[in-house]
Amino acid sequence: MIRHVLSLLLSLIIVAAPTMAEDSIEPNEIIERVVAAAGGEAFAKIGVLKLEVTQEEIRNDGTSSKEHFTAYIDTTNLENQRINYPGELVVAHHGGGGWSTTAGVMDDRPQTTIRAERALNQTLFPLLLPHSLRMEGVRASEYREATLNGRQVWAVALPFAKGFFNSPVLTTSWLMVVDQQDASLITIEFFPSPEFRKVSPVGTRYRVLDYQEIGGAKVPERILAVGINARGEESGHSRVTTIKASIHGPWDPKLFLSPAQLEALEKDE
Repeated sequence: MIRHVLSLLLSLIIVAAPTMAEDSIEPNEIIERVVAAAGGEAFAKIGVLKLEVTQEEIRNDGTSSKEHFTAYIDTTNLENQRINYPGELVVAHHGGGGWSTTAGVMDDRPQTTIRAERALNQTLFPLLLPHSLRMEGVRASEYREATLNGRQVWAVALPFAKGFFNSPVLTTSWLMVVDQQDASLITIEFFPSPEFRKVSPVGTRYRVLDYQEIGGAKVPERILAVGINARGEESGHSRVTTIKASIHGPWDPKLFLSPAQLEALEKDE
């Protein structure tokens, strides 16, 4: 499956593609180079990063919608995540599991612990690129060297295992294209695995249009996501995400610990 997707991408957009150079590197080293080029070391020292997010979606039929939410991420440990949605909905994750409240009322369904974590990964993975490549469960399995529009690139396969995302449609091998010269991320995309194509025959290609600097690191300011078909052709369905990033401050347990965990912490103190 991974080799099939790599071959598909290369046949679509890349010409003059050698298989591997003599001085080839390990696939995961490419991830490290991409993150380092965006100031990964500085990013990891920020503390709690606040993202004020606006997403505008335009569908194939011309209809559109907007969504606003605020996210908090502990850059020292990317497992600490929180999103505040409209309607007093909070979804958060800390260490061993996720949790969710609506208007302060805990969602105590057994599946919430797992679903909250996966939902956060699904939303935040593209918003934190390329730093989200260091999330637990993200790895590079193989790559090809190639030429794209005159640029020497790496086309890298990122196989996601079941359980990282909430939607099984996204649980497939993603493709990341990286500029070899400066290790910048060009695109990252996925197309559903065969068993889900009847339900959802459309994938998504992400491009970071603009970055902003925060704490010495580059984080996305505008991201374009467009629908793609099995041939890699882009559709009229698109989503533009605009992000205003700021430093919230140091670690704050009130953001990431569930009410029960906070109560237990206060008793211990």
